[in-house]
Amino acid sequence: TVPDQFFPTAKAKQNALDATLAQLRQLPGVTSATLTSPSPMNASWNLMPFNPESAPAPEPRGYYFAYSRIAAPGYFKSIDQPLLQGREFLESDGPDAPLVCVVSNSVARRFWPGQNPIGKRVKWGRLDGPRPWFTVVGVVGDMKAIADPQDGEVVGMIARPLIQMLEQGTAPLDDITFVVHASSKAVSEASIRTALARADVHLAVYNTVSLEDAAAQSRTTERFIFVLLSAFGLLGLLLAAVGLYGLLSLQVARRQREFGIRSAFGATAAQLIQLVAKQGARLLVAGFVAGALTTWAIFRLVQSQWAEMPTPNLFAWVGGGAVLAIAVAIACLLPARRASRVDPIVVLRYE
Repeated sequence: TVPDQFFPTAKAKQNALDATLAQLRQLPGVTSATLTSPSPMNASWNLMPFNPESAPAPEPRGYYFAYSRIAAPGYFKSIDQPLLQGREFLESDGPDAPLVCVVSNSVARRFWPGQNPIGKRVKWGRLDGPRPWFTVVGVVGDMKAIADPQDGEVVGMIARPLIQMLEQGTAPLDDITFVVHASSKAVSEASIRTALARADVHLAVYNTVSLEDAAAQSRTTERFIFVLLSAFGLLGLLLAAVGLYGLLSLQVARRQREFGIRSAFGATAAQLIQLVAKQGARLLVAGFVAGALTTWAIFRLVQSQWAEMPTPNLFAWVGGGAVLAIAVAIACLLPARRASRVDPIVVLRYE
């Protein structure tokens, strides 16, 4: 963080951050150093309302939502976020230069399909608001983020240069992240903290972590949800198999008299088992088709709310159907096999 009490002006903040980057770049083994806000792996990016030029504002809000990012030159290259069109931020994108921004590919596709987005303009807030226009100078690949807009969809990401935002007083300096690339493991956490302290002792450092660890931490919640849903799915599959077994076993048991009559008229054990298997197969096919259609409808509903919802793979469909098929086979064949071995005279006398 960059406390206002020690860095009261935009120039003081910029000098402190520039000095920090210079110290980091001087560390042995460091190939590049840049910064951004919020963290690249932050699960709740800053959401900002915006409007593109020459596009109707959505009603009744009057604006769209985008993930807001503040970045220094070289940031996107440092995290391997591909530059699709235009350029990244430059050192020349200073407070006296025209206001510029970099948008994600989803923003470009949404508002300028089939057009060159370079040179287009966007404004934070409403179209009739007082905020200035930003000119698009680059398009980068989409990057995953998780947030809840609560009122409307999130279109994509829009990044602005740190220096320009410092001058406007809108840079979120409570979550500055320095991104350091090193060619060796000689760059330790201690050396990074020492470099930050040399730059300015008033800079508050609260965490240092590798991008790999940060990415793993950002996926912790998703992994938990995945494991939880998988457990519920397996439990539901088990309950369905047990229920199916019980239902079919009861139906087969109730046909003991029918089996006895068929046996008395010359039906073999194989024919009785085949008869029961056909009944179970019909129920299995009907249930699988109904379940598949319901699952697909639910999947489409969830996907409309969560664009990154993975498509169900073939293994999941085949695996679930195989488990139910085994349950049907056991439920049908075991009682039918027992029934085929019973003396038809005994069954008829009992009935």
